[in-house]
Amino acid sequence: MTEGFHPNPPAPAPHGHPPLASAAVLGAGAWGTALASALQRGGVPTWLWARRPEVAEAIRSRNHHPHCLAGIALPSGLGATADMAHALHGAKLAILAVPSAATRDIARQAARMMAPGTLVLTASKGIEQGSGALMTRVLDEELDKSVMTGSISGPSFADEVACGKSTLLTLAMPALERFHPCYRDARRLVDSLQQQLAYAGVTLELTRDVVGAQVGGALKNMIAIACGMATAQGMGENARAGIITRGLDDMRRLTLAMGGSMETLFGCSGVGDLFLTAASEHSRNTRLGMRLGRPGTVAAVDELAEGAVSALSVEILERKYGQRLNVAAAVRDVLQHQATPEQALHRLLHESAPGMAASAVRPPRPAAVRPRIGHDSDAHPAAQPWSLSYA
Repeated sequence: MTEGFHPNPPAPAPHGHPPLASAAVLGAGAWGTALASALQRGGVPTWLWARRPEVAEAIRSRNHHPHCLAGIALPSGLGATADMAHALHGAKLAILAVPSAATRDIARQAARMMAPGTLVLTASKGIEQGSGALMTRVLDEELDKSVMTGSISGPSFADEVACGKSTLLTLAMPALERFHPCYRDARRLVDSLQQQLAYAGVTLELTRDVVGAQVGGALKNMIAIACGMATAQGMGENARAGIITRGLDDMRRLTLAMGGSMETLFGCSGVGDLFLTAASEHSRNTRLGMRLGRPGTVAAVDELAEGAVSALSVEILERKYGQRLNVAAAVRDVLQHQATPEQALHRLLHESAPGMAASAVRPPRPAAVRPRIGHDSDAHPAAQPWSLSYA
């Protein structure tokens, strides 16, 4: 198996580890429900935590989600509850599948309910507003140091994962560094997770580069918004290819500036996720861009996609690392009514200077212990201007 396209990947672990005893997914939106379904189908007894009791009741009693994943039968035996402590009791794996705006609060609530040695993954592809923190940094700040943290991301529409269609994802963890003190425990848990998710059609590629995996996941959403605007403006395939090219350069420069690896961007959490999201109207971010870019209309940003939040919050990282992310700037200008979509896209495609060439010196690898990645401010995150539903 290819492990994160990293130049120095973790050593392969032996097969045949015992199955995970139990898992919990916090957040019963489409993505959280799909991940919980994949775990249950893979043989991991799984509890799904829903914020609203009626959602939990529908999933538990009727095997379907009342608000999303229409027509998809959820696996028999999938547990659902509005009691977070009940969902987390005995879980060896916990996945936070809530929006970036809610991750800190949910992690803080869950911290006292997690046992030492739990593997805790964020499934959010966002950047925290007010701090510029990537989601693994949020987990590290809110959870006990006895748990292991990481992220799971990649090109994945929730309905296909929920149906068991083939999907390739990236699991990124600092503990996958060979000399990390938790390496053996991490490999045991991750190896079991790989084997069991494979039964549900999900293949995991592994990397210790949490920076590259999360930067790719966050920035691809902004690029999809810009591509949606271009589609609505009737700009054609050439323009969308140019936007993707600009966006990939943004990904490269920010990843390297934060100490991540460019090789990670060649994996499914980078270009794979970008190509899926930016090319499909099934993507919420692309649809938002199409609403924003529709000539003669002002789109109401009611159900906001993660890319719009991240386009605003990434400005903190741009200032810290001396970068100008051209796609993020274009999306920000439109969201803040500082430019029309036509003006913003024209500047992006025809006036934005290309990024600086990559340095000949390889940037340092992420530290073997949990890095406080993107630590830009000790200020508490500001209130979100929009709400994101996570059921």
